Amino acid sequence: MTQELAPTDKRTGLALMAPGLLTATAAVLALRPAATLLHAPAPLLAVIAGLGISMLPGAVILRPGFDVFARAGLRWGVALMGSQISWGEIAAIGLPALFSGGAIVVVGLGAGTVLGMAVGLPLAEAAIAAGAVSICGASAALALSQVAPRNADLARTTALVIVGVNLLSTAAMLLYPPIATALGMSPRQAGVFLGLSIHDVAQVTGAGAALSTEATHAATLAKLGRIVWLGPAVLALGVILSHRKPTRTTTGRTRDLAPLPYFVWGFMALVLLRGLDLIPALLLAPLAEASSLLVLGGVFAISASIDPTALLRVPMRLVATLSFGTLLVAALGLLAAMSIVR
Repeated sequence: MTQELAPTDKRTGLALMAPGLLTATAAVLALRPAATLLHAPAPLLAVIAGLGISMLPGAVILRPGFDVFARAGLRWGVALMGSQISWGEIAAIGLPALFSGGAIVVVGLGAGTVLGMAVGLPLAEAAIAAGAVSICGASAALALSQVAPRNADLARTTALVIVGVNLLSTAAMLLYPPIATALGMSPRQAGVFLGLSIHDVAQVTGAGAALSTEATHAATLAKLGRIVWLGPAVLALGVILSHRKPTRTTTGRTRDLAPLPYFVWGFMALVLLRGLDLIPALLLAPLAEASSLLVLGGVFAISASIDPTALLRVPMRLVATLSFGTLLVAALGLLAAMSIVR
């Protein structure tokens, strides 16, 4: 654990953080156009870039600045995701589809966590993997990791989940549209299927665009219906972990429930404000862009702190958990789209 800087060391602290802050900022700004040029998911490129940085001689001097992105920056990015969730737009796709999204998140998260623990993953790591495939990919993995006890194994698993979920999401982006076409699904049905099944928002949009504008719109709305469950999922995991390992207050008494992280409160507050139409329209696009860039920066910074050789030793129990969750969510999404959407 690093020591906090004394007030007189603030200038020194800023100087220590500057190289990492500048490097991470430059990387994030370059990753978006690179992803467009290469037709690749930006989070996956962020993982690759972060691992590349970690292998450079002297990369340790970048760590203080990277930590800002990996902690505060990431949390603000997740919180700002709440501003993207419009209840009016989600309701436009229909309450059955909205409730189906919630059911898929609950079943996918629960079943995936149970399977992960059954094959040998600790509870927190199993929940991170299950949440990534059930809710919103890398963003969910990063958010859930913030309420788990910090250790090297958890950081490594989170990085592996980010890599795995992006690979699976990219495969889904390529495979699911032809499946929807082969099944004769309407554009709206296909969009709901894509939104309820694919992990990351970028791949959901890409898959919808492969079909039609209507499919893209329906896919985006269905995906938002899953993202809205991110706050409750983080809260639930935090409560469960707190009860499994009680903490002590300054008075010495046991406290079973840890306080909810501020970024979860921020996420839910912005969901409420957006639902009540209290966020000015001119702020919506900047907030969405800031959220995307901060989360991308978090992915990059966390990846830069991982030993690349560790990624070569991917445990099969993690592969099994991610694969099972992906197939389960796809099956449930397909069933929901075929049953409730016309």
